[in-house]
Formats: sequence, structure tokens, C-alpha cells
Amino acid sequence: MNLDDIYTPLEEAKEEIQRRWEDKELKKKVDDFLGGDIPDFLLDSPKAYLARHVASPNFEFFLFKELVNKIGLEYVISEFTDDIFTPENTSKYHLGKMFFEGKVGKRGGKEIVTELVIDFNKSNGKRIKEIKTLGGECLADFHHKLFNEQEKDIGNKIYDFSDWLRKYDCNPEKFYVYFLALFIRNGILFENFLESGREKDFTHKVVVPAFERIFGVFKIKPLVVRLLPKETEDDIYWDSYSSKYLKNKI
Repeated sequence: MNLDDIYTPLEEAKEEIQRRWEDKELKKKVDDFLGGDIPDFLLDSPKAYLARHVASPNFEFFLFKELVNKIGLEYVISEFTDDIFTPENTSKYHLGKMFFEGKVGKRGGKEIVTELVIDFNKSNGKRIKEIKTLGGECLADFHHKLFNEQEKDIGNKIYDFSDWLRKYDCNPEKFYVYFLALFIRNGILFENFLESGREKDFTHKVVVPAFERIFGVFKIKPLVVRLLPKETEDDIYWDSYSSKYLKNKI
């Protein structure tokens, strides 16, 4: 499978999710496949869905929100705070050491300012929900507070998905098929599946086989919209933050 075939263009996904949501036969087929195990927050209406270890207002989030606004769906962010923290994972690393876009430098590029949030030696190997910031605050709570007044209702949009994932031993090779089934009619997943670095094996050994299996069962694709532009999808920029968050002291 060509990896590009996994994605559905944004406007097409918008039309398709509404059509599928009204399809009662499809609803029954999804319910039967998942054994009725669909999260409550996906039952009242289809949602735009972002899955991250911890919800945080980095540049990626604001692009997600911009795309969601174009299609008029409510959004949700699922978290996996039961997962083990390891700095080798880029997204986890930037939860603990934040990068901020600073002033424009002498050569025209923007400076990068960094701020350490956690003690990496103490945090490595712990579950994310157990990690405290250098100021003694729960790491997830710290990032949620950064949303500040811009997203004052963010607490109603964040859901810890750990319980659902534990049913499959938190093992992607077990749960990813069922996870993708949620995006047959209950939501649109916004994501990039990388073909470089540590993510390459995950993409080809977990995501692609799961996608092919779901397509084989339902004869339609899970709705996955490419979140980040392909040419910059592995750029550190998306895990970085506006410099205005530097005023939030740890």
C-alpha cells in the first residue's frame, strides 16, 4: 500500500463523515465489530480527533484547530498518560523540554529558546501520569494549564484513553485495528504517519496492516486526514510553542 492512500482530503472527509454518520447499517456493522466498545465522547456526534500522550498548546495543536474549524466539527483530544515516558520519543521529549520560537535572529531565522520542565533522570521509565514538573505539578496538568484563556473549555475536550487501551494490553499491534475502526463513522483522525526515524517501523508494521484489515472488513477507508504538511511533517517546529508561553513559570 502506498502510504498516501491512507489519507483522505479534508473536504472529502467532511462530506463522507456526515454521510456515514447517517448510515444505520454501517453503524450496526461498526458496533458489532467493536462489540459496542465505543467511547462515550464519540457517541453523540462525529468528532475531529487528535491522539497525543498529553494535550498541549504547541503549534501542531493550533494547526489542528484551524483545520477543524474549516469543517465545522467538534474536536476531542485523547491522551495516553499510562504510557511510559522515554526521551527517545520526540513528542514525549518535548513535553519535558519545551522549545519556544523566539525573536528573529541576525540571519533572518527565528531563534529557539528552550526551557526544562522535568528532571529527565527521575522521569525516564515512569508512567507519564506519575511525572512531576520541577515545580512539583503533574506534568499533564501543567500542559493543560498552558492553554490558558484561549481554550478555556479545553478540559471538556480532553479524554484520557488509557483505560480503553489497557483492554488491549496497551499494545499497538493489538489495539490499532480497533482504534482505526472508530474512524469508519464516529470520527475523523488527524494524524501523520512518518516513514523516517523510529516511527518508520510503527507505520509499516502496525499502521499499514491495521488499515488494510479495516478496509478489508468494511470496504471503505477509516477517515484519516493528514494533519501536518508532508514536506514539514517531521519538523521540530510543530512540537514547539509560541514565546508567549515563556511567561508561565515552572
